[in-house]
Amino acid sequence: MRKRTMRVLISTGHLGTAPSSPDSFRRGMETDPDYVVADAGSSDPGPVYLGEDMQLGLFAREELELFLTASRQRGIPLIIGSAGDSGSNRAVDLFVGMIKEIAGQHRIPRFKVGHFYSEVAKSFLKQRLARGAQLAGLGGFPALDEEEIDRATRIVAVAGIHPFVKLLDMGADVIIGGRCGDINFTAAPCIRAGFPEALAYHMGKMIECASLVAEPFMGKETVIGTISHDDIKITPYHPDQRCTIASVAGHSMYERENPYYEHTLGGTLDMRACRYEQYDERTCRITGAQWFPSAQLRVKIEGARKVGERYMGFVGVRDPHIVQHIDAAIEWCRGSVARRFAHERYELYFHVFGKNGVMGELEPVKEIRGHELGIVVEGLADTAELAEKLTDYAVRMFFLARIPGVKGTAGTAATTKKTMRSSPGYVWNVNHTVPIDDPLELFPVHLVEAGV
Repeated sequence: MRKRTMRVLISTGHLGTAPSSPDSFRRGMETDPDYVVADAGSSDPGPVYLGEDMQLGLFAREELELFLTASRQRGIPLIIGSAGDSGSNRAVDLFVGMIKEIAGQHRIPRFKVGHFYSEVAKSFLKQRLARGAQLAGLGGFPALDEEEIDRATRIVAVAGIHPFVKLLDMGADVIIGGRCGDINFTAAPCIRAGFPEALAYHMGKMIECASLVAEPFMGKETVIGTISHDDIKITPYHPDQRCTIASVAGHSMYERENPYYEHTLGGTLDMRACRYEQYDERTCRITGAQWFPSAQLRVKIEGARKVGERYMGFVGVRDPHIVQHIDAAIEWCRGSVARRFAHERYELYFHVFGKNGVMGELEPVKEIRGHELGIVVEGLADTAELAEKLTDYAVRMFFLARIPGVKGTAGTAATTKKTMRSSPGYVWNVNHTVPIDDPLELFPVHLVEAGV
C-alpha cells in the first residue's frame, strides 16, 4: 500500500553557518516527520571554498550533533547534501568522521552511514573531450577546453537524486552527500516512495532554505514540507512565522535568471502553472508543477581557478572633500601603486562602502549621501609577500592622497595599521555541463557503520 503523505523536516539552508534554533527544531521533531534533511553547502559564497577545499561554517559539528541525536532517538533517517560547503571528497570524509565521533560520544546504537563523492577527475573530462563531447558553458562561459580544466584546482559534479536513492535502497540511516542540487536531498526520498516527481522536486525547492520560505524573515528555524499525490504543503514551526502565498511564491522564484524553471540532473522542473493557496493560517498549499525528463543526461560541473594570494586593508574617510571626490582619491592611489609596482603582476580592488559597496555599478543611487566612507582595499598577487606589500602600499597612499582641492597637511584618511591576510583569490572557471551515460557515473556510493 502506497503512502498517502510524507513529511520532511529542515531547519537550515546552510548547515554550519550558524546553529539551528533548538526550540522550533524540537517542536518539529515532536511531530515525528519521515525524514530530516539539511543543505550543507552552496556555490553562493564564491569559489574560494571549493578551490581551497575549506569550510565556511564554524557550527557544523554543533548542528550535526543536534540532528543526529534527535533523529536516531526517533529512528528517522537523516540526509545531508553538499557536505562542507563545496561537497569535496575531504568534506564528505570530515562529515562522516564527525557522525562517527558524535555517535560514539552519545553511545548511539549502531546504524548505517551512507556517503557519496562528487569530485571529478580531470582525466575523465579530457576523455570526454577526446570523444568529441561538447562541455557546454553555462551563464556565458565558453565551452570548456583542456587548458581550463588543468587550471582548475578542484572540480565537482552536481548530483541529482540518484545517489541518495541508491544509498536509501542500501539501507542507509544517515546519508552524507557530496556536491548536489539543493532540491535533490528532499526530492530523493519522496520520489523513492512513489510520489510525483514534479511535486517532490518542487517541495525540495520550497524548503531548501528552511524558514526563509516563511514570514516574517527568520533564519535557522524549522519548517516541514508535506507531500501527497496531489499537492505539497509548507508549514513553519516557529510560532511567530507563517507560510503565506506571498512568501512561498516569492521563494519559489528566487535565485534564478528565469523564475519558472529549475534544472537538475535528469530533467527540468516547470513552475509556470503552479497555484499557491492559503491552506490554513500558517500553511501554504501548492499544486501545478510539471516535470520534464531530459532527452540526454548532462551533469553540471563546478571548478575554481586560483588567481593569487590576497591581503586586505581598511580605510576610513571623513574629510568632506575626499568623500565627495572619492573616485579621484582612488585613482591617485591606484596610479601610485601602478608606478611603484610597474613590473609586477597583481590585481587591486577598492570596495567603497557608502558608495556602490554592495551592488557596484548596478547601484541606482549615484549621489553620496553620507558624511563618511569605508573602503576595503584588496590586493592579489602570485606570492603572499607581494600581495601584502602592494596592499599595504595602497592603504598608505590613501592616507597620503593629494588631489586638487585638498588643503590639510595631515593625512586624509584613517587606515589599518597592518594589512590582514585573507583567503586566496579564486574565480569560477568551470561552470559547465558534461554528458554522462549513467546518473551514478560520477557519484560513487559507500556504506559504513557508526555507533556502539
